[in-house]
Amino acid sequence: MGNASPLSMEEARALLQPLSDYPRVALAVSGGPDSLALLHLANRLRDAAALRADIIVLTVDHGLRATSRDEAEMVGALAAQFDFGHAILDWRPAEYPKTGLQEAARNARYRLMAEYCHAHDIPVLVTAHQLEDQAETILMRLARGSGLDGLAAIPEKSHWAGLVILRPLLAVPKARLVATLRAAGIDWVEDPTNRDTRYERARIRAAREAMDALGLTAEALARSARRLARAREVLDRATQDFLASHCLTSDAGYCTLDIEALLAGPEEIALRALGSVIEIVGARNTTLNLAKLESLLADIKERSATSQTLGGCRLQLLQQGLGVFREARRGSMPILSLAPGGRALWDNRFHVALATEAPGPVTVKALGEGLSKKRRAEFPWLESLPRSACVALPACWHDGELLAVPMVLPINGFEDAYGFSACFLHAHRTGRNIA
Repeated sequence: MGNASPLSMEEARALLQPLSDYPRVALAVSGGPDSLALLHLANRLRDAAALRADIIVLTVDHGLRATSRDEAEMVGALAAQFDFGHAILDWRPAEYPKTGLQEAARNARYRLMAEYCHAHDIPVLVTAHQLEDQAETILMRLARGSGLDGLAAIPEKSHWAGLVILRPLLAVPKARLVATLRAAGIDWVEDPTNRDTRYERARIRAAREAMDALGLTAEALARSARRLARAREVLDRATQDFLASHCLTSDAGYCTLDIEALLAGPEEIALRALGSVIEIVGARNTTLNLAKLESLLADIKERSATSQTLGGCRLQLLQQGLGVFREARRGSMPILSLAPGGRALWDNRFHVALATEAPGPVTVKALGEGLSKKRRAEFPWLESLPRSACVALPACWHDGELLAVPMVLPINGFEDAYGFSACFLHAHRTGRNIA
């Protein structure tokens, strides 16, 4: 790393130029060198009037190390020095998972940052993934037998939970980011888990010297990913064309696929269409397991089951096609309080809001969490939607009383008084909409 050169102003301007396309952006910044370099570069460009976006810095404190709060506050001090706003978002589950801790922490990190962005009208989240992150991701996915999507690895731009996710440093070696910080006199924190070989990514880092000797350098792996991404783009377009013709998307957060069309075309397009719809309805931010997706498609071909689950979704054979619904196990759906004028992200799928003039706060939770079978009979309008869609809808409650389900209709004039709304964030990403 000692021979690497810092990023020049011209390079920084070219890398971060896409941020200026948006009025407000959030930078995901920990105390590590990659994200601190991102923060430093954004400050340099802002000072040179080369970056027009309003910037807020977000740091997630997972509480996994004794020093985590100090590190978050260190980021806050640097953000304040740069005159950027800063927020610390805490993850404190009732119990940390004993297995899959890193994945759980990652999912919580993205969820917390997405919730903050929705609450503050920020459309873009920027992360500091760099060249070695890309290479490590490719190797991890090779080990799992991933297909084209997995090996095309991390995209520079993606969409999730109604946000644009940008990764402007994806082609930059870590050494150059470290050199940039050193040249600026900025200290950083090294996360000890980066060297903990209990974790897959750390084991890959430990083997980097041997892989470099074989020609499996980060640059070579990233070059392959860029070439595979070109093929992925073509297939993605074909998949979107298929969905536009053969998928119905409901504002109530579910989709219906034409099974005959799904099975008549190329298997690759069928797999991609299924995966795309599952990721959207299930609000996933992780790649689906290809083997499980292949097994699901095989079962659909055989009509061997009327209902299956995958990726946080329940798939059911209906008269009108294959219904893809959010799986809503009791106790698994989020519950949040919404104050007058409040905005929030609910279940990574819906943007919910309450009018400023609303007379008081409400609780937003899944319709199925509070509506018993007996009470369901009181609301015949629920028959207008499939039952699997109804149970996963965001609904407004106050003191146990159901007040509104905006996807269907207001109850007792509630919507007029409170101005509650809920918008399915992914409806534009699949085929034709249905009411």
